[in-house]
Amino acid sequence: MCGILLRVSSSSCHSPKGIELTDSKGDICCRKWEATDQQTIELFLQEGSLVDDLTHQQRAKVENLDVLRLLVGQLSKVKNNVKIDALEKEQQIQAIENQISIIGKEDDVPMRSFDFDRMMSIVANRGPNYLNFTQFESGSKHIQLFTSILSLRQPFTKQPVCRDEFVLQFNGELYNEECLDGNDTQFIMDKLHSRLGSSRRETILSTLRQLKGEWAITVIDLVESKVYFGRDSIGKRSLCYRVDKDELVVSSNSALGFKECRNEIYVYDLGSEEIEMYRLLELPNFHNLEVKEEDVLHELNLRLKEAVTIRNNTIHPVENPNDTSLAVLFSGGLDCTILARFLCEITRSSIDLLTVGFENPRTGQTPDTSPDRKLATKSWLHLCKTFPHLTINLVEIDVDYQHWLRHKNRVRELMYPCNTEMDLSIAIAFYFAASNLPHLASMRRLTKLDIDWETYIQNPSAYSELKPNYVSSTKVLFSGLGADELFAGYSRHEGLFNRITSASYTELQESLAYDIRVIHERNLGRDDRVMSCWGKELRYPYLDESFIKWVFSNVPPQLKFKYEIGKNKRGKEQIIPTRKYILRQLAELLGMSWVSQELKRAIQFGAKSAKLELGQNKAKGTDTL
Repeated sequence: MCGILLRVSSSSCHSPKGIELTDSKGDICCRKWEATDQQTIELFLQEGSLVDDLTHQQRAKVENLDVLRLLVGQLSKVKNNVKIDALEKEQQIQAIENQISIIGKEDDVPMRSFDFDRMMSIVANRGPNYLNFTQFESGSKHIQLFTSILSLRQPFTKQPVCRDEFVLQFNGELYNEECLDGNDTQFIMDKLHSRLGSSRRETILSTLRQLKGEWAITVIDLVESKVYFGRDSIGKRSLCYRVDKDELVVSSNSALGFKECRNEIYVYDLGSEEIEMYRLLELPNFHNLEVKEEDVLHELNLRLKEAVTIRNNTIHPVENPNDTSLAVLFSGGLDCTILARFLCEITRSSIDLLTVGFENPRTGQTPDTSPDRKLATKSWLHLCKTFPHLTINLVEIDVDYQHWLRHKNRVRELMYPCNTEMDLSIAIAFYFAASNLPHLASMRRLTKLDIDWETYIQNPSAYSELKPNYVSSTKVLFSGLGADELFAGYSRHEGLFNRITSASYTELQESLAYDIRVIHERNLGRDDRVMSCWGKELRYPYLDESFIKWVFSNVPPQLKFKYEIGKNKRGKEQIIPTRKYILRQLAELLGMSWVSQELKRAIQFGAKSAKLELGQNKAKGTDTL
């Protein structure tokens, strides 16, 4: 994985602070600086990961939580009091709200404006093994590139790659058969040179269309003076851009004024400064074949396992046998438990299952009692019993209210341009799940396998050991994102059947296709930015391009969402729905009946990261921060 930052400007740009450039001889005349020593890199990492201490207002809020709870309770009683007149009620409400505001209200923290030097430090956190800054001129344009690299595959290749007519920055992992045993960055550059024809634009676009995996890229074509930048056809890696005052900036991270790149390729003309866009993928229609459920289930098993396997096999082996090479973002639910089950079958390394929970001062809930924690523990126990030869660690990340307060502004900046209450509640859960904060995390291992769930839950400490202050050594995180979009896991999909018509399943298929087309903007960019800041890489087996095409072409919507007609307590007919039906059947096939019937629960509700502030119970997820 890499961090990408590119600036193209019509005017001369200053060199970043603390960087001494040297002339570089090669195919392209440029000046560059690089850092491989950890001491130098650490200076950038510290600058890019700064989290402010609690403000005076935040400390007062923490110290007066009991008072705030009491005031919020009083406010609710007054609002529901029908025995006092309207004027008196309004006065009492205002008085209580003033007291709450004095203790609990925080000053708005404005988003910081874009600063190239600061953005370099933020991008550096994505790739803590190597940093490079390169600058050169092309025609009348001044070009600067900053790249950070997280080394996961050998042989290691420095970036940017400058050869003959191209300058390349690449962030991602490719699963093309030709480059599984080599370096994917060099593979792209070789492809670009081997396919040069009369139309350079088509050559470049054709090369990018052949890339299979999770990636974002910038390619500077020095011959035609164009900059190509964009993301894979699903948009699994973050990439943002801004065009302002004869300047283009492209970055893995964002700031005010940046837009999220679509899952397309942008072509910026250095002369005209105009941008064109090209789509990489069109989703196929369902073939409407006569298919048997057992045949679809068999093929689903093979294809999803293949998508998991190829993403596991391209992880560089760990040097220390006690380290873990991979982890799963683990709620214990259907989607992630299927992935964990496949990984347990194919990996030789230990596995970390990352489960996060939040202290909620509004409800009094503690992290260890969150719904996801309970389900994650149950699924972990069953996986341990199914694979007794494998070390499976349950990593319990407990986020207290003070840490939520301290880190929320960093998360807000990382997730931008996503900027709603719901974005924050989702992003901050993933942020802490991927974090390297030992005082928040403990690792649990099962010590006795010959027990059932009911026995274990009565006295967990008797059957497992808990190691506090645990830091997961893994650099690769597997995510179950995409399963709901492919297999109809959301309530909005179920809502299409509130009134069943002959077009309901057609509408469902259209809705699922739309969900995949916009997942880059709804989820992927935001999630990538908030987790990659810890030097971690995300991999999405459900969003494998080949798997997506197969699902849309060969899995009928009737096997994604199934329903029966039953009767409610009053004897009226109602539908009995089953979302993600075929995935639930896969869980049964894999011997995981304990999770096959689990309901969908969004991470902000499962981890209880939503609505943590007192008085926020009526806030809407769509509210802007």
